[in-house]
Amino acid sequence: MIRKISFTFIFFMLVSFSFAQVKEKTVITGDIMKIKKSGEKTIVEGNATIARGSNTVTSDKMTYYKNNSNVDAKGNVKFYVRDEDGSTIKALSQEAVYNTDNSSGQLWGGRPVIQYNLKNSTDTVYLFADKVYLHNDFEYADAEGSVEIISSSGTITSDNALLDKKTKSLFMHKNLKKPQVNAYQKDKEAEFTADEISLFYDNKTIQMNKNVEGKITMDTLEVKQ
Repeated sequence: MIRKISFTFIFFMLVSFSFAQVKEKTVITGDIMKIKKSGEKTIVEGNATIARGSNTVTSDKMTYYKNNSNVDAKGNVKFYVRDEDGSTIKALSQEAVYNTDNSSGQLWGGRPVIQYNLKNSTDTVYLFADKVYLHNDFEYADAEGSVEIISSSGTITSDNALLDKKTKSLFMHKNLKKPQVNAYQKDKEAEFTADEISLFYDNKTIQMNKNVEGKITMDTLEVKQ
């Protein structure tokens, strides 16, 4: 039994969440705005938008709490960020809570999806999950429940995923079921499962550890593990 296998191929060109923490003022706009408790609470309905630095959040309705910089957003929630290298990140859900000071929060409802539009690439990478948690100015992002990462090169499915900006990795581990990789490259196809799968997206390497099973098919040649 092979305990560890590394398989390198052109798979995903993910970018990390790299949002510089900014000190700009928070700007709130919308069709209808209600300010309560001497400005401590602002309710916005219709084209509700909160912008700070490179971060923009829009929804049908949102409530902003000035004392802790928290936002409750409901209905067609959209996050939009332009990274320093020109890449853009969009996140969509039906509900979200968000903190404008540290760019942390949670997205759920309506099958949340994060879209990575990569610099100098026509490819878009999609990350679907039941819930997504954003931490520490986007240093970490947790995805939970029916996680699916899709690009033109293939898919990874799991019930969890952890994106770590420092190590430039996306880590998945067996919870209810083993993560699975399905990848495609010209004349090759790969299908693997393992207890642990790490995608190092800076050098396009996938590493699989513990109870690795799968195969690589190259035209008419098939290699099984």
